[in-house]
Amino acid sequence: MTLVDDPYGPVRRTVAFVASMILLLGSARSGASEITMWVAFGVFVSIATIWIRGQYADSLDGRQWVVPWRAGVALAVMALAVLLVPAAEWFGTGFCGVGALVVLYLLAGSFLTHLRQSPSVPVWRLRVRTGRFGVGLTAAGVALVTAGVLLLASGLPILVGAVLLGLGVLLFLPVGLALAAEGALRSLCRRDRAAALLWGLGVGGAAVFALATWFAVDVSASPWLTPILVVLGLVVVALVSTTQADIVVVLAVVALMGVTPPQAPRSPETNPAGHRNVLVALGDSYLSGEGAQVYYQGTDDGGENECRRSPTAWPVMTVPDHFDAIQFLACSGARTRHIMTRTPEDPGAPEERVRSGMDPGPEPQYRSERYTQLDAYRAAQANPETSFRPMMVVLSIGGNDAGFSSIGEMCVAPGECQHKDHLWRETMPQLRRQLRVTYLEVARTFRNVPVVVVPYPDPIRVRPGGCSDVALSEKEQAFIHDYVVRTLNPAIADTAREYGFHYLTEMQDALVREGLELCSGTGGQPGINFIDLRSVHGFAHHRFNPAKWLHGSLHPNERGHAAMLRVFERWRDSRPPYLSARLPIPPAAGVERGRALHELNQASDGQVEEVAEKHSPPCDLLAATEDGCRQQAQTWAYKRIGSRLVDDLLFLLITAVVGGAWCVGVAFFGYRRRVWARRSGQPPVRGTKPAFPTARSGAGSYARRADTPS
Repeated sequence: MTLVDDPYGPVRRTVAFVASMILLLGSARSGASEITMWVAFGVFVSIATIWIRGQYADSLDGRQWVVPWRAGVALAVMALAVLLVPAAEWFGTGFCGVGALVVLYLLAGSFLTHLRQSPSVPVWRLRVRTGRFGVGLTAAGVALVTAGVLLLASGLPILVGAVLLGLGVLLFLPVGLALAAEGALRSLCRRDRAAALLWGLGVGGAAVFALATWFAVDVSASPWLTPILVVLGLVVVALVSTTQADIVVVLAVVALMGVTPPQAPRSPETNPAGHRNVLVALGDSYLSGEGAQVYYQGTDDGGENECRRSPTAWPVMTVPDHFDAIQFLACSGARTRHIMTRTPEDPGAPEERVRSGMDPGPEPQYRSERYTQLDAYRAAQANPETSFRPMMVVLSIGGNDAGFSSIGEMCVAPGECQHKDHLWRETMPQLRRQLRVTYLEVARTFRNVPVVVVPYPDPIRVRPGGCSDVALSEKEQAFIHDYVVRTLNPAIADTAREYGFHYLTEMQDALVREGLELCSGTGGQPGINFIDLRSVHGFAHHRFNPAKWLHGSLHPNERGHAAMLRVFERWRDSRPPYLSARLPIPPAAGVERGRALHELNQASDGQVEEVAEKHSPPCDLLAATEDGCRQQAQTWAYKRIGSRLVDDLLFLLITAVVGGAWCVGVAFFGYRRRVWARRSGQPPVRGTKPAFPTARSGAGSYARRADTPS
């Protein structure tokens, strides 16, 4: 008995697929062992292959099973209720919401299959043939995508262009291409002699796909575009296939991206209570260990705590040889306001006047952290059971305030990001004001403790003609290198000297010394990630959210932190056993600090904002409004994407890629339908389904009409 002879087979295969999918997503979410996860993935792939094969076999005679409409409506209502009712989170901290989205995705695929098998589609009071309706949807999708691209390129509000682009790419084009393919397949199967036409369509489509891909890669000057277009072509072929192979691929990718390594338990050295030689680590991701493979338990949970503190971060690895323990407060994404205390020791200090222009002001980075970093230290010292004696403070802060992540987004986008360098170079006065108030509070909190300010390591070597490690031009490489080495780090160093802090100058070349920076040309693995795809632990709606998959990009990995550790150890060994708490303040640094304090001291509360505007004309580093630097950077990146698609005719080339893949898919599956018809002795175009399928008792199949020509 073949697959199409079993009336219960489609139902059983669909139920088995759903069960294997739940097993896979559940395993990914639960933090199961690697072996368990791969077993679940193997089961999913095996059952999904049988499911798709069954769909394909069923589709050959035009009688593929779909979810009965009554059951489909009931499932859709339940899924929407789970998504819309806030109490649904009680059932599994987001897993039910993810499951509801998956159910809706499967139902949409089943409905699309039903439309493909219908001879016509009702449009108002008319009935339009399925193929023609698909052509109309495809044309509408192309129009929406074109409008979206033009709006992005025009610099108008991003939201409108993004919505139009999303509607075209995610809704109109997939449905339109699938229905248009069905119309083409039926037309080809009606012909008595279609071999030559099929061969011409297949060979011509393959040639168009190959040439369009080559031209697109050549025009964009990005070899990274090749795999993207190949995947796009395979997705288009899957849409033509009358199966839900695209759903299987999407779910498999989402599930695998949701898999993260087990978190490490807290090690004894991270408990400083009672110790007398403790290192205090304050700052951001370059101290916390972002970019590593393993983080301490509870610090990589989506939405709850994403500090991502790693046992392989270089401050932690200094403990065995140089310190008894570490108070590990550094947190990925931290800004100056996450370090500053909420209750300053001297609210009237001139530096503290900066707080008047801060919105929001100092606050804990995550609710689970409870305190800002300085407040966490003070709280520990206020309790006799948790107090300790600090011997050194290492501090890395300023990169997130300066918008370094936004710079990365701009440079990864098409176009030359160095053209907007003024946004970041001319906002250094605002960054230094934030650093001054933060350093003031650190100095007051650690009056007799050496404070070591750590610069950011140079992430990239400028290589003429670019390099395969990054999707950046030579000028973009130079911009990132110069910004870190000649703009950001000098601003941090100059401000640190105003307070007599130690400055670990050698850390800037930590990766360069060992050839671990991006584009080093040594042939080895870099010590810093360019694109790092990895999800987070915790709730399902964070774990399976693509927006959470890139956090480790442009951060040092284990190799990078080991190199940074060696730099610190050499620096520490070259210093006296007992470092002075403060260094002499250079006269120039004292004058600069005095001038800045005088400006703030003369200003009333209402004038502080005017002083800030005076020193940062291009944009506001801290604002989340359209005038903010980050928002301007995002707008520029989207505009460049639209401009590149329009100006370089990439939009037309990508359209040609899709069209070529569609022709190949139609030719292949048209040929397979004719082969099936010849072997089975049946006409290649079978009867069609009723407009509304009904489930036969127990079988879950259609109540069929007599076979009639389509």
